[in-house]
Order: sequence, then C-alpha cells, then structure tokens
Amino acid sequence: MNHEFQQYRFSYIEGRNITRARLEAQFRDGIIELRELEKAIEQQLTTEPMCAPWRKSEMEHAGCREGMRMAALEFFWDCRRRHSSGSPARQA
Repeated sequence: MNHEFQQYRFSYIEGRNITRARLEAQFRDGIIELRELEKAIEQQLTTEPMCAPWRKSEMEHAGCREGMRMAALEFFWDCRRRHSSGSPARQA
C-alpha cells in the first residue's frame, strides 16, 4: 500500500474515532432537541483545529479533517433518524 495513502487512512480513522467519541460523550444522556445537536456538531467542526495534533504532514491533516467530518455527519444522521422515529436518541 502507498505510504502516503496509508498515513491518510490511519489519520482518517483517528479523526473519525476521536470525533465520534467526543460527540457520544457529549450526548450520553440523550438529545432533547435537534438544534442542540446541530450546534454541537457545528462547534466540533469549526473550533477544533485538529483532533490528532501528532499527525504532521498535510496528507495526515487532510485525513483527520475528513474523518472528523464523516463522524459528525454519521452521528447527526444516526441521531436524527432515531429522533424522528420516536426512539430515544441515546448512543449504544
């Protein structure tokens, strides 16, 4: 496997896992309103400069940013789907 791609992939996974864990911890008790969730995700994506500062190359930074975005989107849609179906918006 190409070394640059491998570094991108590892930092993508780290960014995704770290962001998902942060959001799950923040909403451990459930989500009352979707607006609350939207604000948290917006804040996560705009105020966090880098979730894996040990990653140094631009390729690694790009992977981490993409992983963060993907985790935020997946978390949002999972919670939104649960919220609209009437089930509790808790994360397992």
